[in-house]
Amino acid sequence: MAAERPNAVHHPVTGPSRLLDRATLDRMYAAGVRMLGETGIQVEHTEMREAIAKRDGFTLHDGRIRVSAAKAEATLKALRENAAPPPKRNPDSPLTLGVDDRASWIVDKDGTALRPMLRADGVEAAKLGAMRHDRGVSGTTTGVPTDVPAPLIPLDQFMIGAEFSREGGGSSDVLDIYTAGVFRELNRACGRGFNRSIWSPSPLIFGGAELDIIWHFRNEVEFICVGSMPIMGMTGPCDPIGVFTLAAAECLGNAAIVRELLPKAGVMIWPHPEPADMGSGVMVFGTPEWDLLDLMHRDVHEYYGGRTDQKLIHTTASLPGAQAVSDHAGSMMLGAIYGLTHFSPGGMLALDEVWSPALLVIDAEILAHTRRIVQGVSTGEGLGLEELAGVVAEVVKEGGVFGDHESTVANMRSQYHRPRVNPRMNRAQWERAGRPDEIRTAQAEANRLIATFDYVAPAAQLKELRAIYEKAKAHLLGKA
Repeated sequence: MAAERPNAVHHPVTGPSRLLDRATLDRMYAAGVRMLGETGIQVEHTEMREAIAKRDGFTLHDGRIRVSAAKAEATLKALRENAAPPPKRNPDSPLTLGVDDRASWIVDKDGTALRPMLRADGVEAAKLGAMRHDRGVSGTTTGVPTDVPAPLIPLDQFMIGAEFSREGGGSSDVLDIYTAGVFRELNRACGRGFNRSIWSPSPLIFGGAELDIIWHFRNEVEFICVGSMPIMGMTGPCDPIGVFTLAAAECLGNAAIVRELLPKAGVMIWPHPEPADMGSGVMVFGTPEWDLLDLMHRDVHEYYGGRTDQKLIHTTASLPGAQAVSDHAGSMMLGAIYGLTHFSPGGMLALDEVWSPALLVIDAEILAHTRRIVQGVSTGEGLGLEELAGVVAEVVKEGGVFGDHESTVANMRSQYHRPRVNPRMNRAQWERAGRPDEIRTAQAEANRLIATFDYVAPAAQLKELRAIYEKAKAHLLGKA
């Protein structure tokens, strides 16, 4: 947007709206504390269960750990005291679009066929993201390289991101102790801390491979995100407030255990319930109830000392098309008007199974469109209300056409949003252009961006990362 001018009138569309008031959040917290005190948490890690049962505020009863109200309150206080500052609500700040690394399928370049995602596809996806950095795209690796031996998949994801992404390497699929140790080395080589996350099953369970990892590295882990994802009507209550109450209680209780046993590690919580199709039982994204649950994140997270500027833009559609684009556009616009500034995952289909380069290009266009909307209306240069009558009189005198007036030339780029891909055309223009297909046009733009990739990763850092990778590869494939 053009720089602000003296006396300009600016009316942004966005604002920090709320779905949950403080009284409701207080009642949700109280209900969660009751769950922790009466039902307790099933701690599946034997050593952790035995260790926490000996601590004040925790009681072992019928195989479950009950958490006292005092311990829950102390955990809530600590989460709030260690919270990051609240996000700034600046409607003129650039919106950003993240990517996700979970897709194991890719939409082929014809825009319709699906096939397993290969390592070469992951490289191209990272290149595409890097080349759309100017449009607000951020993130590391996109997709699962299915042609790589299974033990190496997370390591290859990291290395793809390290070499071809501006944000460096990463993976969300580190589920064994050895690989976690390798990631500790890789991240340290990049100047990052040793951070972990734990996502436990519902209802009120603390377990899984991630718990084994943090217990093994309990004296080294610097920061832990404790998450929970109950499915509304399946592993959680069929009620948005109820399922979020359960998720927050699970996270709070598990965070209390982590804080007690790993006092040196910083902790945050991430309650993250999802909806399901009650006919099939599978998760569904892009639906009204999904959007409502997603919007509730900010209110709940802020109550527990967290912060989120993110609106998810998932879709259940398996191919780019009307459903996928409408789901992404609707979620993005809804989030932006709600005051959120980061959207993810771009280019993703079929929940998080399928990746489409064409859809990422389209998502970047939707992001620009959305940003123009939330910026609202502003008075153009030379068109203030005190000047406007004179401008109109001048144009009327010269023939009544504003198209070639200096005020139009000065303002048209700031007042009109012009897509870079799939420009607006009427029917006759579309016919003359050869009836272009939007998905194929976006795929062609993705191909062009990948072919012109120009990012160069830091050579010294890449050399160190490759040495760590090769050592781990030899160990994992039994050649050590």
